[in-house]
Amino acid sequence: MTRSCLQAFFLILFLLTSQAALAEKTDIVFLHNGDRITGEVKSLFRGKLEFKTDHMGTLYIEWQEILEIVSDTGQSIELTNGQRFYGALAKPENNDMLAIRTEEGQVGINTTDVISMYPVESGFWDRLDITADFGFSWDKGSDVGKYNLSINTEYRLPESLTNISFTTELTTQADASTTTRANLDGIHSVFKPNKKYLAYFGNLQHNDELGLDLRALVGAGYGWVPIRSQRNWFSLAGGLDINRELPTDGEAETNLEAVGMVTFQYFKYSSPKREFNFSLRVFPSITDFGRWRANLNSDFRFELISDLFWKMGVYFDYDSAPISSDAATTDYGVTSGVSYKF
Repeated sequence: MTRSCLQAFFLILFLLTSQAALAEKTDIVFLHNGDRITGEVKSLFRGKLEFKTDHMGTLYIEWQEILEIVSDTGQSIELTNGQRFYGALAKPENNDMLAIRTEEGQVGINTTDVISMYPVESGFWDRLDITADFGFSWDKGSDVGKYNLSINTEYRLPESLTNISFTTELTTQADASTTTRANLDGIHSVFKPNKKYLAYFGNLQHNDELGLDLRALVGAGYGWVPIRSQRNWFSLAGGLDINRELPTDGEAETNLEAVGMVTFQYFKYSSPKREFNFSLRVFPSITDFGRWRANLNSDFRFELISDLFWKMGVYFDYDSAPISSDAATTDYGVTSGVSYKF
């Protein structure tokens, strides 16, 4: 009896998965050059439509090349002005338009006003991007070696964006001790009307140059995205954080700080792909008045071959009053290496 039940279970499971795999892809993309492609919309993000087909695999189509889209699948659509719509995509009356069948009726919008789109039921892996970077340098004259590694993840939902990154750098030199810096950073942004958002963030940092064995930080803030388009993202945010600092020399401290954040991103997916990222955070202390910190990170990426990039980065950290007596107030450097986007 048990064996028969197991056989029946696996037969039903096989039939269900087979039907899912063979399900007809009915989304249709019409291009400006007259081509028509049938498949399945996976996502639109940063001016690039991910479109899965049966015979050509997954295509990545520049949004500006698309004339119109028809889809019976419910989509979550965000516009440049911050508005969001939910519904299937009907055949529009005019070119360069999307017709969305919402619960309140059909809405027509210009394709140039659309900055993101996801099927409502899209899975976890469809919403996740992972990028890994690696670089090193060494020269015989100084016998200095630098090795850096970073992993960045980005998880997208219609109403939020989560970024988690880990960066570490190791510097070796003859007749000198090895120095390290490491940073684990996360920020969860929940979008609100009128291009506003709530930000929840945390950070773990180690830096020998700044005399910092460990800094653990959590905070929250409120932000505004005045520019969010198919090519650019610019945001401003402010808030509060509390941190616990463990110095390499001295007593541990707990601080309450104000936070100011500026972020800018530029991305272009036409060949070769290019990306520019800039982030500046300033932390004026509230409990230790007069002390303030800042960190800046910026990088440029240029695609060499499919999803493999050359990366050049700059970082700068400043602390006006480090809690380790013999620590430097600044730490800065330039990194270079290769980056692969999964």
